[in-house]
Amino acid sequence: MPKGLASTSSDNVNRISPVQRPDTGGQLAVRTPRLLVNHFPVNFSPKSIIRHYDVDIKQEVPPKHGRSGKISKSILTMIRDKLFTDDPSRFPLAKTAYDGEKNIFSAVPLPTGTFTVEVSEAEDMNPRSYLFTIKLVNELQLRKLKDYLDGTLCSVPRDILQGMDVVVKEHPARTMISVGRGFHYVRAHQDYLGHGIIASKGCQQSLKPTSQGLVLCLDYSVLSFRQPVSVIEFLTEHISEFKLNNFRRFRRDVEIALRGLKVRVTHRVTKQKYVIAGLTRDDTRNITFSQEDPDGNASQNVRLVEYFRQKYGRDIVNQDIPCLEMKSKMRNYVPMEYCVLVEGQVFPKDDLKKEEAQMLKDISLVKPKDRQKTICSMVRDVDGPFGGEIIRNFGMEVSMDMTPGGRSCDQAT
Repeated sequence: MPKGLASTSSDNVNRISPVQRPDTGGQLAVRTPRLLVNHFPVNFSPKSIIRHYDVDIKQEVPPKHGRSGKISKSILTMIRDKLFTDDPSRFPLAKTAYDGEKNIFSAVPLPTGTFTVEVSEAEDMNPRSYLFTIKLVNELQLRKLKDYLDGTLCSVPRDILQGMDVVVKEHPARTMISVGRGFHYVRAHQDYLGHGIIASKGCQQSLKPTSQGLVLCLDYSVLSFRQPVSVIEFLTEHISEFKLNNFRRFRRDVEIALRGLKVRVTHRVTKQKYVIAGLTRDDTRNITFSQEDPDGNASQNVRLVEYFRQKYGRDIVNQDIPCLEMKSKMRNYVPMEYCVLVEGQVFPKDDLKKEEAQMLKDISLVKPKDRQKTICSMVRDVDGPFGGEIIRNFGMEVSMDMTPGGRSCDQAT
């Protein structure tokens, strides 16, 4: 036998071949599983136009000392709401969407220029004047998105997707708690973990162009929040064996639990939020401050207890505990019994106790069927992402049914 043929025969013997399937390569037993994906089809009219406006908001009269600080998102939204509710015929709130900073998207033309808006954060505070400047940036024609989805346009119309994304987030931004990129329910879909902590179910959503058309991807998420109750109730739940009549024993624990939290006051009407800096050195009954007369001149010291009785008609019950000291340019002391924790304050998962962390994990890692049920429940909730009339005013409609796809609906996307 020639030498070359012997080598070839030896190679064939030593070659490893995969085991052949007995059903002709899998052709006899083909099974197609039906899967659901947490994508909800979005229908829109290609004839629709979304108008993109740039917004600049600043104080009309700058502060006397130094530069004006950055206006918070909550105040910016309050200013927008005030302008739109005062002049609904020219600024229809239900036909606009605001990202909370520099951009407004509208289904109808809006007036442009500079408008003066007066906003008061509390009943006993003088209103501040703001200059609200709005100008047209672009008119987003949705037919370009239709062309891209049909394959006749190569580049992704990101400006259109950005505008539509703000539109579909407008309603949950008004009715739910916004945390990062997610939205969580204020009252519904919550479980109590103990020690003043709740687990709030919510969702994260984003628009995605797919081969099947435009879809809204909605995923289920859970975060731990401090319960929005009175400060004293929160301390009673959160600190083991806490007693008001033995406050000195728990003072350090109270300061750790409350420092940096946001509260609202209940003794007067206000939308203002305050950040807790700490506790007063003296108990409430011993706190005094210098009060100015109507001419702005300092008068004699006034006891805080008497001030609340005369100014607000309130008798402070818990006078043998400190007040909360708020972060402010001026000294601001508020009795604990008139403070309520602002909703939507995340409680760090790393600070949860073992049993609380396990409960949160069990609520988060649910079975696929339970996850699908929760997502569908959120989709149909009037306070959820598809509630309200804003989306329809922009010529958009979101299907309430999940689409069949290549991934199961319990997968995060």
